[in-house]
Amino acid sequence: MTQLKIVADENIPALDALFGDFGEIIKRPGRQMSADDLAGADALLVRSVTRVNEQLLAKSQVKFVGTCTIGTDHLDKTYLDNQNITWTAAPGCNAGGVVQYALAAMATYRPNWRELTVGIIGCGNVGGRLYRTLKTLGVKVKVADPFKSVAQIPELCELNAVLDSDVVCMHTPLTTDGEHPTLKLLNADNLSQLKQGALLVNAGRGEVIDNEALYHFLKERSDLCVVLDVWQGEPNIFTPLLEYIKCGTPHIAGYSFEGKLNGSLMVFEAFAKKFGLSEAEIDLRIANVRKNVLGQSQALEAQSINEAVLKTYNLQADHALIAEAVAANEPMLTTFDKLRKSYWQRRELGHYYCARGDGDVHQFLELVNGVK
Repeated sequence: MTQLKIVADENIPALDALFGDFGEIIKRPGRQMSADDLAGADALLVRSVTRVNEQLLAKSQVKFVGTCTIGTDHLDKTYLDNQNITWTAAPGCNAGGVVQYALAAMATYRPNWRELTVGIIGCGNVGGRLYRTLKTLGVKVKVADPFKSVAQIPELCELNAVLDSDVVCMHTPLTTDGEHPTLKLLNADNLSQLKQGALLVNAGRGEVIDNEALYHFLKERSDLCVVLDVWQGEPNIFTPLLEYIKCGTPHIAGYSFEGKLNGSLMVFEAFAKKFGLSEAEIDLRIANVRKNVLGQSQALEAQSINEAVLKTYNLQADHALIAEAVAANEPMLTTFDKLRKSYWQRRELGHYYCARGDGDVHQFLELVNGVK
């Protein structure tokens, strides 16, 4: 096998186990990658914080770019295509983690969520997973997604109808052109359509909500409960907004242990095909890494569904990460990424089984773990 030079974001898990025998791996902080780092490189592996464009690749001979994330708005796909550079992403890799985040937000701030109407904006890999999970649990849902049909999703409706839900979860990608751009999809003109006392959760892309408009709106609408995992201008986020939301986290909704590993595995599969590994060899390596890294399922004891969700994920503890940093006047420009890099090892709901507890908990875990 020809030895390759691979430049990779240092936060990508299982790098050595998956890519080590393909050649030299140079690990760099994602936001600090430069053209000099990529001089002579054959492949580039990134996460969402690295802008991949002509400027970054100017000194390289990169033939493959993989982003171990669901989004691709940080890739200049037109440039990559024009240069015949193979690129790939990991759509849906963190869907389980983001669903866990959304359920934790509901369990924390709307404990009666199973009796409420939940609106979903964006029903792709992640929003679709949340939709199927809630439907399986018997929750009433509304969905806004201009790229879906009623045949696919009977609950499909207009955005203003979804904004009238008790809970609104945003899972859209960031797009700036086409018929349905999502940039500042929620803004000064339509935030007022949110229902009195609604819970708004954004775990998609920060720029789909106009953060300054939300800031001014929340000054007048203290009845709303807002949970933000993603922000405009990351990492230099608009910190005054923190005073008016219930919960803010540093873009970690999909940062579950399983989600990050899934991203690595999906990109590895495309990479290995590009550089000549056989299907059998790819399958064997993926199976071995999964077994060695994920380990055995863990027993969970809980007396209610909400307790089960919150025992797997304490959302308010993650809120404290940003809140304490802001209180200490730490510069968010550097602190935001530091919080993500040092994020704890959160396991998804699929990692747990019910050992002892309420029968509903056992059924809940079985149902949720069966939804893909």
